[in-house]
Amino acid sequence: MRMPFRIITILSPVLFSVAFYSAGMGQAHYLLSDTSVTHRLDTHVEVFIDSSGHVSFDQVLKPEFQKRFRASTGGLTYGYLKSTIWLKVQMRARVPHTRWLLEIPAPFLEYVDFYQLSSGNQWNHSVSGYYRRYSEKQFPSTGHVLPLKFGEDSVSIAYVRVGGLSPKTFPVYAIEEARFIEQNRMKDLGYGVFFGILLVMFFYNLFIYAIIRQRSYLYYFCTIVCTFMIFSAISGYGGKFLWPETPVLNYFTGKLSLELLLIFLSLFTIDFLEVRKYSTVMYYALLTLIPLAVVALLLVATNVFPFAGNTLISFSTLLFMAAGIVVKIKGNKTAGYFIAAWTIYLAGGLLISLRNSGFLDYNFWTTHFVEVGAVLQTAVIGFALGHQYRRFKKEKEEAQLQALRIQEEAMAWLEAKVNERTEELSKAYEQLQQTLETNELQTLLIEHKNSELDSFFHRVSHDLKGPISSLLGLTMVAKLEIKDDHALDFFERQHIQLERLSSIVNGLVKLTKLKDAELQTELIDFDKMIDECILSFHSLANFPGVTFRKEVQPGIEFYSEWTLLNGILQNLIENAIKYARGDAPYVRVAVRDESGWVVIEVEDNGQGIAAEHQPRIFDMFYRASQKESGTGLGLYILKRSVDRLKGSIGIKSDVGIGSTFTVRLPPMKEVSHLVEYPQSQD
Repeated sequence: MRMPFRIITILSPVLFSVAFYSAGMGQAHYLLSDTSVTHRLDTHVEVFIDSSGHVSFDQVLKPEFQKRFRASTGGLTYGYLKSTIWLKVQMRARVPHTRWLLEIPAPFLEYVDFYQLSSGNQWNHSVSGYYRRYSEKQFPSTGHVLPLKFGEDSVSIAYVRVGGLSPKTFPVYAIEEARFIEQNRMKDLGYGVFFGILLVMFFYNLFIYAIIRQRSYLYYFCTIVCTFMIFSAISGYGGKFLWPETPVLNYFTGKLSLELLLIFLSLFTIDFLEVRKYSTVMYYALLTLIPLAVVALLLVATNVFPFAGNTLISFSTLLFMAAGIVVKIKGNKTAGYFIAAWTIYLAGGLLISLRNSGFLDYNFWTTHFVEVGAVLQTAVIGFALGHQYRRFKKEKEEAQLQALRIQEEAMAWLEAKVNERTEELSKAYEQLQQTLETNELQTLLIEHKNSELDSFFHRVSHDLKGPISSLLGLTMVAKLEIKDDHALDFFERQHIQLERLSSIVNGLVKLTKLKDAELQTELIDFDKMIDECILSFHSLANFPGVTFRKEVQPGIEFYSEWTLLNGILQNLIENAIKYARGDAPYVRVAVRDESGWVVIEVEDNGQGIAAEHQPRIFDMFYRASQKESGTGLGLYILKRSVDRLKGSIGIKSDVGIGSTFTVRLPPMKEVSHLVEYPQSQD
């Protein structure tokens, strides 16, 4: 039993090779002869479409799967096919020991696996791809490269597995290593020029924005940053130089930067073309792109719809073109540059979209015209911004010259007016001086006359007090002696009029004292003052029926002139008692502190004062009703006393309901430093 087993062990590799080569006879080996050319193998490979995406390499080697491989006749243009593609490449080298490379120059392919048959019938596995670390690649390149190994029969067989959701339109090349390195150097040089131009425009727009602070330059600066990040990712140079060990950044910079680019392009278009000025419809259409870009950003970031940004940018490009055409028609001269720039970019975008969709072949123009278009667009827009800057500068200079001319004319006019007004003011000043001199004389005369009038009031008051007091005494005696009722009635009337005359004289005396008396301050005991005032009116006819309510806030320390404050309270309480009416009459006297000021309220439910009389009740000799007794001096003296104490008084009254008088007074210690207290709203 041991001999057959050893025979099987020795012959199994040979049998496997025979079976494998028999299965591979569907496509002839491609002959690699000329090392000076790049051999394109698209139509010389066999293709197997794995719709499940789960077929392993071991399964692919089985005869039942080998039968599924089909020759590629029209090139590898599968567009946005989601299925995994297996390629089978068979080559024969004419010149031994030549170093050949298998290249797929499509950096955007997400997952690429190479399987190559080596000596001893062993399969070597190597990886590459957009979402794989750069260090995992077997050969340093932005694309996907496999160094080919040939057997003793100069035959090389390789399988390539291409997975992911990226567009599956790409070529397959066989190229001699030295030629590949030279071509790669030229490609690096081309992309170096491309990224260099973007960096120059980057710093140019940033510099101009820093100088003139115009938003267009800031928005375009942001679009250049986004463009740089997008092309860094999709060209493979970002994964090679910037984030070689973090391939997930290819996703974020390549896909998410697209939505940010759209946002900044919308803002730039609106500001640069002054869209709102020329077309409200296009303005709101462009504004709508911003929230749509945010939604697309979320869809891409969550992998719900990975191509949302690509779809939206295709539609947006047409909208940008339409906006440029509309504002150009409506008179924006700068829009011509904008249209030219987007026409170039649209052509490049259209070529790459048709290539990715499988309608066009993978070649230099369908692959790199978008970079050419981006450079030309950036240059044209930069030129347009420069033209706009020069136009704005010229308009600004013209406006400054115009403003200068207007300023000079205004200065000349103003100087003439100033001279004219100066002459008028000189004349007016002379007249004013004359008027002031006249007024000073009149003021002195008025003060002299007022002094004489006060002296007259004082002398007359004192001269009348004696005779009036005598007449009152004689009237009282006559009333006691005379029995004739008719005569008594006349004496009673005479007595009333004499008392009224006496009150007028006393009021005049108080007025003269109120003006000339020096104020003496002392600490006021409001409880004691109110009680004494109320008690002093016990002889009034209405006093017995009136209820008194006293509300004094505890702890008030208030300094004022006792005589004037006592007179104010007496006047208010006396009027409240005199004009009491109806059932349950009351008088409420309240005192409270408000920020150092004292507020005194005297409230009653008496007759009240009609609204039309309230503005004049503090006038001298004014009486709201001629039927009531009184001199018309009480409230006038009250108002003069409040004014002398630098306070204010207000009234709230309704006929048949009652009246409330509110007095606000500052402390006498601070009276010279206080501003006027706010007037009552009563």
